[in-house]
Amino acid sequence: MTEDPAYRQNVHRVMFTAELEIALVKLQAELEIGKNYGVLYMVVEGAFRLGYLSREDYDLLIKRYSRKLVDVTKEKRAQRESSHVPVLTLEKQKEQQLLEQKDKQFQGMLEQWDQHPSPQWRKKVLADAEKWKEKLPSARALLDRAQKDAAR
Repeated sequence: MTEDPAYRQNVHRVMFTAELEIALVKLQAELEIGKNYGVLYMVVEGAFRLGYLSREDYDLLIKRYSRKLVDVTKEKRAQRESSHVPVLTLEKQKEQQLLEQKDKQFQGMLEQWDQHPSPQWRKKVLADAEKWKEKLPSARALLDRAQKDAAR
């Protein structure tokens, strides 16, 4: 339930006699609706019969509060699942962090390629890039750069 004060003004606590509780349970069973919808259905019926609701409002509210509990539950579950943001597991988070770190590293190496003509450094960098070429475009770019240099 929301904590919006305007919303809370419309919340009413109702105490039922045993007879009303039994009537509510029978209504719930007959219509296959939940308890809150059952109470609201009874209120709408009474308000309409007493002349306090228009036919249009009555039809709208009865349609709303006679929805089967199973259908309402399925809808809510579907909404939760469709709006659910997948949470990365700790393992996936670590893998993502490693990929980001390696990507940054390879981008830096690519920028510094001309500043490090040392064959040992380049050999080490290329061996590492080879391991990551399937997952990181920056590793592939580094390998492509080395191939272009070797072709010159």
